[in-house]
Amino acid sequence: MQADHDEEPEESELCARVRAGDPGAFRILWERHVQMTRQYALRWTRGNTADADDAVSEAMLGLLQALRGGRGPVENVVGYLRVSVRRAAARITARRQRELPVAEIPDRPGDHECRTIAHFDASCAREAFLGLSEQRRTAIRLCAIEETGPGPLGDRLGIAAAAASSLVYRSKEALRAAFLRRHVNPKSAECADIMDRVVALLRGRPARRHATVVSSHLRRCAACREGRRQLLDVNAGLPQRRQGRTKP
Repeated sequence: MQADHDEEPEESELCARVRAGDPGAFRILWERHVQMTRQYALRWTRGNTADADDAVSEAMLGLLQALRGGRGPVENVVGYLRVSVRRAAARITARRQRELPVAEIPDRPGDHECRTIAHFDASCAREAFLGLSEQRRTAIRLCAIEETGPGPLGDRLGIAAAAASSLVYRSKEALRAAFLRRHVNPKSAECADIMDRVVALLRGRPARRHATVVSSHLRRCAACREGRRQLLDVNAGLPQRRQGRTKP
């Protein structure tokens, strides 16, 4: 019979132990997540191992400081580290680009809105993309890969240019919303519904009537408050809707 002490502690238990000052608990978190965190950092530093190591160090240090300060994740350590690594890698990459000679600075990804897709986390973006309708996937693929304009895109889809432009906009918004949803892992159907409403509010869709329900749930659910913080961080790096937005 296997002893109880052989069972791996839950993330929530480890986070609570770090907050209580247990250094061994953070060592377990480090060993459990450092490999995944490094692989994720390599995606965002374009394979630069030195920059990836720096991003991992910053993310892990930030996690430790947050937990010791009574903040940080309740149990979703993976989601917290993914956001932290992305932000650290972006800062490091920006510093690297400032060090390059002017002639070697690459084109800014923001030169074309569709190119923001290239910056999405690969696994989350793939799941989000595959969850779209065939028409929306086609519109995004033609826009992002072939850089097809509204006129030619409309011709290929058999719709007017104005309708094609609207389709691309709505498709990209649907992709961003789906991308956000994959950064949280709700523990119940109620929490999943709340996270969907948080995403809707962040992306500016008319959902003001849900704001009271969301606020009430967040006051009593620590996991969803953590999820909302992660969604705020990820959403800050996405292009925003042209219309006004409502924050939950």
